[in-house]
Amino acid sequence: MRKFTTLLGKELGQFFSNPTFYAILAVFIGVSGFFFYNIARYFANYCMFTLQYKFQGFNVPLNVNQWVVRPFFINLAVVALFLIPIITMRSYAAERAYGTAELLLTAPIKTSQLVLSKLVGGLILFIVLISTTILFQLILDHYAVGGLDWGPVWAGYLGLLLIGFATIPLGQFISTLTKNQIIAAFLTFAFMLILWIVDWSTLFSQTKLAKIVGYIGMAPHFNNFAKGVIDTSDVIYFISAGILGIFLTYQSVESWRWRGA
Repeated sequence: MRKFTTLLGKELGQFFSNPTFYAILAVFIGVSGFFFYNIARYFANYCMFTLQYKFQGFNVPLNVNQWVVRPFFINLAVVALFLIPIITMRSYAAERAYGTAELLLTAPIKTSQLVLSKLVGGLILFIVLISTTILFQLILDHYAVGGLDWGPVWAGYLGLLLIGFATIPLGQFISTLTKNQIIAAFLTFAFMLILWIVDWSTLFSQTKLAKIVGYIGMAPHFNNFAKGVIDTSDVIYFISAGILGIFLTYQSVESWRWRGA
């Protein structure tokens, strides 16, 4: 445990002492704030538009969770497609590029300790970034008539956390395959993009194969969380993907010992 915490402290220290992290944080807050502002503004305009129907005796239901919170989380998930490759690209590629991988392999630490410390470090960084968006939810809760229904909000954040758990290990596995951080980031982004859109196959075909391929898609599983629905099958999907990524990363790092980093 002591070696794990030492490795984790080293990982977090590299993140938070790097000015690049704060640049990423600023860009992320700016982009997520842009999405939130535009979604909230559209909802406000729509509310004003529907007032005329209420005056005419029509009742137009308006739900702030449905109109603002849900699309905001979907946009955050899309932003994660760009964010996670940046988080994971240096995990192992930088160790190999700077020649520190050999030191890690000869140090008295287990491969599992190394893999888990980098995974937890990446997850903590992802959580720190995502948690900044809670401010937008508080603003919405303050101004929304009747406030927010916080259940779907926390379900959305759980979905984002599961996206991180599922894709950060896969991104770190890709990082073990190259010494070039840019290549690692590009391949991770490409892989995540495929996972995000692969369910589109069900739009063109309803065969069993298309449905199986569609199930692999990440978007339908996250959309349930964005709606405030926590389905066991969706949780299992993300956890299984994360475990697969951890296993592949472990095997790849272990292979360094006999083929060299």
